[in-house]
Amino acid sequence: MAHLFLSRRTLAGLLLLGALGQALGQLPTSRLTAIFPMGCQAGGETEVTTFGGDLEGATGLYFSRAGISAEPIKAGENKFLVKVDAGVPAGVYEIRYIGAFGVSNPRPFVVGSAAELNSPGANTGVGSAFAVSAQSTVNGVAIARQSVWYRLPGKKDQRLLFRLSTEALDSRLDPVMYLRDAEGTRLKRAGAEGLIDHTPAKDGDLFVQIHDAAFSGGQEHFFRLEITTGPHVDFVYPPVLNDLKGSSLTLYGRNLPGSVLSNKIGLDGARLEELVVGVGDLTRSELPGGVVLPPASIVLDGGVYRLAKGKSVSNPFFVAHASGQTLTLEKEDTDNQAEPQTAKSPGVLAGRFFPARDVDAYKFPLKKDGVYWLDVYSQRLGHNTNPYVTAQIVNVAADGKESAEKANEFYESKDNPGGREFNMTNRDVTWRFQAKSDGYLKVELRDLFNQATDDSFKSYLVSVRQETPGFKLVVHPQTVPVAKDKRNIELMATHLRKGSSLPIRFVAIRRGNFNAPIVVNANNLPEGIKLRNNEFKQGQTSITAHLMNEGVEQPFTGEIQFVGQAEIGGAKVDIPAVTTVTRHRVGDYNNEPVLARLAKGSVLSVAQGDPEPVRVTPVGQAVFKGVSNGKVKIPLGIERHGEFTANFKLKAYGVSQLNNLGELEVKKDQKEATLEVDLAKLKVPAGRHEFHLESTVKGKYHYPPLNGKKSDKKRDVTYRLFTMPIVLDVAPAPTAKPEKK
Repeated sequence: MAHLFLSRRTLAGLLLLGALGQALGQLPTSRLTAIFPMGCQAGGETEVTTFGGDLEGATGLYFSRAGISAEPIKAGENKFLVKVDAGVPAGVYEIRYIGAFGVSNPRPFVVGSAAELNSPGANTGVGSAFAVSAQSTVNGVAIARQSVWYRLPGKKDQRLLFRLSTEALDSRLDPVMYLRDAEGTRLKRAGAEGLIDHTPAKDGDLFVQIHDAAFSGGQEHFFRLEITTGPHVDFVYPPVLNDLKGSSLTLYGRNLPGSVLSNKIGLDGARLEELVVGVGDLTRSELPGGVVLPPASIVLDGGVYRLAKGKSVSNPFFVAHASGQTLTLEKEDTDNQAEPQTAKSPGVLAGRFFPARDVDAYKFPLKKDGVYWLDVYSQRLGHNTNPYVTAQIVNVAADGKESAEKANEFYESKDNPGGREFNMTNRDVTWRFQAKSDGYLKVELRDLFNQATDDSFKSYLVSVRQETPGFKLVVHPQTVPVAKDKRNIELMATHLRKGSSLPIRFVAIRRGNFNAPIVVNANNLPEGIKLRNNEFKQGQTSITAHLMNEGVEQPFTGEIQFVGQAEIGGAKVDIPAVTTVTRHRVGDYNNEPVLARLAKGSVLSVAQGDPEPVRVTPVGQAVFKGVSNGKVKIPLGIERHGEFTANFKLKAYGVSQLNNLGELEVKKDQKEATLEVDLAKLKVPAGRHEFHLESTVKGKYHYPPLNGKKSDKKRDVTYRLFTMPIVLDVAPAPTAKPEKK
């Protein structure tokens, strides 16, 4: 149901570059690029093969949902017997690989309601088409420069839906899907969502043909094809719930139980059915849940919903949550520019960019001296739209006389606290303003992309609310290039070796002019693991904290939770962080898009018997003290493992004044070193400062025992070293005593 905010077809060639192998020369860490099959029927079992990098020493799989389990089939092979309890609801969950090099990044794993079939891979022509049936799901992989084919018996007047899932499962496939008859005649072509709706006029075999738009292929170009007589939801209106118990929604789609025909048309030109449902008639799951939303949608609360029809369930669809807020609906299909429709304020208004070239106008009441935020959501709901908004404050005097202020025009938001790895730029609108007197805000909006076609599914939300401070917290495992000139983005997992430090990036999405400090805490950490450098300063939107393994010996794999704590309105509040992950490895972010999504939590692994190759630690004391007009000497211990004997240079990070501190060279035979900090020369202010040292280290990494057997395997490695934090307590320089006369 969701629509891409960036055309996949325009990116197809670029994405091929990102499909190349993982960057070599880094410390091995489990990376999961694909699994096959991508799902299993509830109450069933299947053999799952994992693909990726550094997937040695398999011990199991980690699932985000209880009731799904796995056992290795054979030592040394990345194949697992996965079992799904019958009580697990249909939906999209996450799977992670666990092996000698820790827990991997997540990949989606689907629990379905229909029988599962696995494509054999040899079905590259009509004559070798793989036999399938209605009410089944096919797991398949696209083959480069070829199509894959499927055959099923078509029955007269039996309406069939062919639903293809790709991007929502982190696939690189940009799909093209055709439906043909036994003579090869093309009957239907998939729409933008990978959906074909067909009712045969007679009995006879039907053929499904699938390939990549650029005829790429391989294990990362996978898909799930559902062939169903069950329900499908094209879109929902309104796209928001303000009461999670008593609200109702109107679903527009196909095969909806108890529905009536509507006047709405789908992307394929089919007339859609209409069904009003209460929220209690739907099943709900948490994001991402199989929908595709841009990173900027993180600011929205919402859930993923499905509709059941017997044993069949619909595709997932996203609905925003505006709990407790007043909801106003657009008076549909009317031109209200001459007399704008009055909406509630504060509150949320729902409308649609329909018909083509539609312009809608609204009035939101304002109170004198009130500080307000205007938000328009459409692209962030998953629609391929570009809202153009005109907002004008109109002051109303006691005698009713109106005076309009200068109109403001908006058409995009360039605010991007998420940076390159979680790019939050979007085409929606956000504006902070203050009302000088009682009056109203006049808002006109149109979709710059909606000039020619009547796309009835493209909805929007307009929110006008008084300023309320708050924030959301995003956590993203940090990609660390081994050199400044590298532009790669890797699939990162949260894995710690003994004595190691792992950078974790946190992003604070501040709302309502909230600029206070935020402290990030980590829950469920094993003893000996600490989160350091974990405080946002005043107004700061991004920090890189470090998870430190200060000597944990016992292995660990489990879910951890990051929580941001701040003071808002005189009270301390705790905001759980939302985890995000990179969808695909990127070789050069200047030439390839970096695609990210939400994940179902953070999972940490701690290695046993696999120490950090080089460890640098401060010696002797927890806090080093000095005076602002003096110097401080910090002794360092150097510990090496394996064949890491090369010289390296340490550079200080974390305190801006130390940026001008020169590099400290460590020779290959050194077991200790001393860092000297000239506080006066560097103008380090009085107070407590925490920093760390970084370096690029080269050597040969020795593999630990794999599958219970000693390994002689080695790898040439260049990796980034992060030291344990160094705490510096700087006292003010003593005041000079006046000379005696």
